[in-house]
Amino acid sequence: MKGLITLFVVVLGLAVLVACGGEKATTGTAGGTAETAAGTAPAGETVDNELLAMTLADGWKAGPVTYGMVNVLPADGRTSPGLYFKFEGHGNAAGTAEASIQSMIDNYNGSPMLETMIAGIPFKTTTYTFSKSVQTMHVAFREGTKITITIEGEGAKDNPDIQAMLNSLKIK
Repeated sequence: MKGLITLFVVVLGLAVLVACGGEKATTGTAGGTAETAAGTAPAGETVDNELLAMTLADGWKAGPVTYGMVNVLPADGRTSPGLYFKFEGHGNAAGTAEASIQSMIDNYNGSPMLETMIAGIPFKTTTYTFSKSVQTMHVAFREGTKITITIEGEGAKDNPDIQAMLNSLKIK
């Protein structure tokens, strides 16, 4: 229950940030190139911390690890589209990916649950709208840690930059 409340608070916080952002979400790339549109590895900086390693697309930046979370956003200051990582439990996480995603489906009229492979890990996935913001949530449990990856913004789950960054992702 505590994890669900924490997840709800994070999603609510993201929705508030998006609502206050002042700019409409775009479906284009933040700094897209022909390379990222083709789905190859992005050409930006590399993020390498205790949770993950990933090559950022040009025009994107990653924040520091804060309370097990890493936010990857356009470098121009927009909050949408966005790629949000959350790591919970640190070896002691309770629950299942299925239950987490089913809760989002039930509470936010999410799409049917799918399985998506990200970084070689099977994630349970749904897409839903929360506070006028389209979000695709991926949840997996690995070695007792709950990993949540949320892609926020209209059309963001198909954004070539985001897809290229996810293709370069390595979960530690």
